[in-house]
Amino acid sequence: MTVHWDDFFPPGTRVLALPSWRRPRLYLPAHPFSRRWEGSKLYPASRWSARIYRFSLRASAATGMKKAHTAGSGDWRLGDFAEDVLPELNSVVVLAGTPGPAQKVTAQLRAANGKVLGYLKYADKKPARRRLRQEHKMLSELPFGVGPTLIKFGPMGDGEALLSSALPGELLSATLPAPEGVIALLDRLIVPPTQPLEVHPWVRHIQSRGLPPRLHSCLEALADRTWPVAIQHGDFAPWNLLRRSDGVLGAIDWEYGTPEGFPYMDLAYYILQTSALIYRRKPLSAAQHAAEYLTRLPAFGLDSAEAQALTHLAAYDAYLKGLEDGQSESTYLQTWRRKIWQETTCHV
Repeated sequence: MTVHWDDFFPPGTRVLALPSWRRPRLYLPAHPFSRRWEGSKLYPASRWSARIYRFSLRASAATGMKKAHTAGSGDWRLGDFAEDVLPELNSVVVLAGTPGPAQKVTAQLRAANGKVLGYLKYADKKPARRRLRQEHKMLSELPFGVGPTLIKFGPMGDGEALLSSALPGELLSATLPAPEGVIALLDRLIVPPTQPLEVHPWVRHIQSRGLPPRLHSCLEALADRTWPVAIQHGDFAPWNLLRRSDGVLGAIDWEYGTPEGFPYMDLAYYILQTSALIYRRKPLSAAQHAAEYLTRLPAFGLDSAEAQALTHLAAYDAYLKGLEDGQSESTYLQTWRRKIWQETTCHV
């Protein structure tokens, strides 16, 4: 996707790009100091070194040290899409997603007084549109308060756009172990009653994809009891979780979700993803840590074989999603995940 940034801004808007116009990741209006500082907060950063870098970028943007370009005089496509549901829309901050077939653009929508009104995601390539449609489906079915509220979905320009409410709260710190409130959120996503493993919808789906023989033992380790269905987020990581002022957690970015997921898979993914991207742990060490963590949660009642099986299957599930997005098998994350389910066998 080539991001045509001026499609997202009102014509005539003076726009800054971070970190630079040669390598743009975040676009924001050249508003007065406080608005620039607040808008640049959307620049993504989870690791400590990345947060320091973001601070320097925000400071340079807020103090006027970045060059501004002017949005063209054509139509404001984003404004045309949102005007019937957010008539108070006045300005936007635009984040370009990770380059690749599943790349999307996310725009934070603000009123004249700076209040965040919602978020718009835009996709034009087929894999990205598929993810956007899946998020549309998930937001339509989520329990109230677990995620954003769907406002609008439909065509925009050469692609499709999804508009949702702003979920209140602050992003979690990207640390381990999982902080307070994560288990309570996952409990809200359990859908009783329990089912035998062989008829569980998630298991049937993963088997239909051609489960590698090495993972058959993982399913065998789970076969001695019944399991509930879970609404699975699919990208359950600290940077997609927000804590409200009352301490309750909610989740954003449901594009990898499914209403027919497997319980505890999201928590295993949380530990693996944070271990890989934040702590840079080796995959087998991270998998062992995840399994041990799951067995220490008495409410789950998992034995070591079940916890290990869930960890391996979570790595494989994430690996499949990466393939669907067009990620190369040689990328860091795909290689990292593959080592977990290819180089060890589940104990039965």
